[in-house]
Amino acid sequence: MENDTSQALRMFLAMDRMRRAWSEVTPCAGVSKSQFATLLVILYGGRPPHGAGLLSASLPPPEQSAGVSLSEVAAVMGQTVPALSQRVSRMETLGYVERLPHPTDRRTSLLRVTGEGRALLEQARRNITRRMEGILARMGEDSMDRLLALLEQLADVMEQSNAGGGAAREGEDSPCGN
Repeated sequence: MENDTSQALRMFLAMDRMRRAWSEVTPCAGVSKSQFATLLVILYGGRPPHGAGLLSASLPPPEQSAGVSLSEVAAVMGQTVPALSQRVSRMETLGYVERLPHPTDRRTSLLRVTGEGRALLEQARRNITRRMEGILARMGEDSMDRLLALLEQLADVMEQSNAGGGAAREGEDSPCGN
């Protein structure tokens, strides 16, 4: 049992170190990671961007984006509409996002990434790719293949565990009042 506790604590501490290291990574000057992620979701039409296409040589052509609603973006990102609305308004002020009239619903508008926003995404994509490739090279291909497979497995297990609720499970101690 002691070994299980020790491994659990080691994993927690390692993940916390990664979180702190990741907090220092910015896609590029002028855009935060949350803005970068929001722009990507808007650009990809409300679908969560993932896979090889995300960091491919270029972003999808502008004509593929007819716009996406704020509520669709919020749902994909797992955020509330009011919280996301503030971020989108800021990005609109910066010229990265534009609001378009919805073709069938006058009460809402659609979001689309502007040319300036696309240029920012391209630069951010290049910066992140360069940084991650440097890290991958230092780790070595075999280590990275194993690590990525394990991280994907860990993410799957954590997502399945979280689907049951974040509160303490039956029979677990919860000193935090949960």
